[in-house]
Amino acid sequence: MRRKIGFLSVAVMTVAICAQAQSVRNPLNLEPANIGLGNGVSSKKLSGMTFYRPDGAPLERARFVYGENGRKISEQNQRWNVKDAVWTDVSGCDYSYGEGVTVAVSTVVASNSREDPSKTETYYDGKGRKSYSLSYRWDKNAEKWADKPAVKGTRIYDENGRVTEYAKMYRNKDTESWDIPMTRILYSYDENDKLSEEIIQSWKNNESWKNVGKYAYSHSENAGEVVCTSYVASGDDWAYDGKIVCLYDEDGDMARCEYYDKRTGESVSAYCVYTYSDTRKTEVAAVKEDDVKVYPNPAVSYFDLTVPEELVGRTAFFFDTSGSRKKSVVINNTRMKVDVSDLSTGIYFMKIDTLSKKIFIK
Repeated sequence: MRRKIGFLSVAVMTVAICAQAQSVRNPLNLEPANIGLGNGVSSKKLSGMTFYRPDGAPLERARFVYGENGRKISEQNQRWNVKDAVWTDVSGCDYSYGEGVTVAVSTVVASNSREDPSKTETYYDGKGRKSYSLSYRWDKNAEKWADKPAVKGTRIYDENGRVTEYAKMYRNKDTESWDIPMTRILYSYDENDKLSEEIIQSWKNNESWKNVGKYAYSHSENAGEVVCTSYVASGDDWAYDGKIVCLYDEDGDMARCEYYDKRTGESVSAYCVYTYSDTRKTEVAAVKEDDVKVYPNPAVSYFDLTVPEELVGRTAFFFDTSGSRKKSVVINNTRMKVDVSDLSTGIYFMKIDTLSKKIFIK
């Protein structure tokens, strides 16, 4: 899946194995560029994303399946076989969940079978944010997962809950410590707390971090469009490498992304269409507001949140009385602590799908 379509390297189009399909792909094949699928609190779930050539010919697609509680349980990545005019499997990923952890097992399709599996465990902190991940290799000789992870990814957040750095490192087999740098991404934000820039770096010659690529973001005033411009390092400067223009629908969910290659200028080199299912409303229809428990309320620095199983995997959004979104927390368990120390004193509304709960912070 490493074909080149301009700067896309169709792992951009890629639906890379177990990559976070909530965002467009990083042309440098490191981590997805952070253009989120949803700006709002729509009840829709991403069901598929399909990539096309400029003339409308299909290229690749991903399909997503969710469990009864709304959490993703599998994804399937396919490529269009022009000769036979059929979709053929390329890779897949299965998800399972534990308390504070998501396990993703990915496989590549070869000779009509699933091969070369890899496993990533993602762990969450007390605020429901991704804290770190561990990646394991499959031991073909022993026919089991390696006893120890080979790669660790960590995230650093600022006082406003924004991720400022994501780094990957190798395990030092001699010392058993994570002290061999691999790659990292540095994030910057504008005055509206929107992502403005990503700097992608790699560790070179065991000496220092070197710039590899950069994404610069511009956001439309009505939140209906995001433009992501891609650059690659060229000496001490940056060389333009293309751009992605993403359009959102009236619900604030990503509807379409257009890709522009540096060689094609202002002509679209490929585009992606996102499709959604609206099953979440029916899944939580039986859940009442009284089923969501918050204690204490008023809260000072945190509160205990208790929810039915149907809401596990959802996101709780916090709005102030003016309707401005101030915070979001992924619900990873039926009982969890929610840190609200970053919220000012006042009244907030916690919204989970169609449910709303008034929260007092003192």
